[in-house]
Amino acid sequence: MRVLIVEDEPGIALVIEDVAIDAGFEITGVAGNMSEALELGSEADIAIIDVRLGDGLTGPSIARALFSGFGLGVVYFTLNPGLIENPEGVIKPASPERIVDALSMAAKNARTHRVASLPTFY
Repeated sequence: MRVLIVEDEPGIALVIEDVAIDAGFEITGVAGNMSEALELGSEADIAIIDVRLGDGLTGPSIARALFSGFGLGVVYFTLNPGLIENPEGVIKPASPERIVDALSMAAKNARTHRVASLPTFY
């Protein structure tokens, strides 16, 4: 399963990348803002998205755009769960196990529910 990481802090993105690769996921890229995420969206199956990036509180908008444009499953990765509609994502800091569990659930959803009316967040 191919993962797009949307995170503007390089150190955090690297940790997510290492954890995901160790769990058998393929990383399609790291995006630091909305335009980069949309550019890379077609290459991924799921995305792990920080809610607040350098360009502002764009994570939820990116999630909706990646879902509607490419059908990606979405995992939120945030210190601010109150800023999202469904705060059941991965909360920073997170253990590698929690990151892998969330990515695995999003991957399962992406495989079984490619066409849906609303995104499902993990």
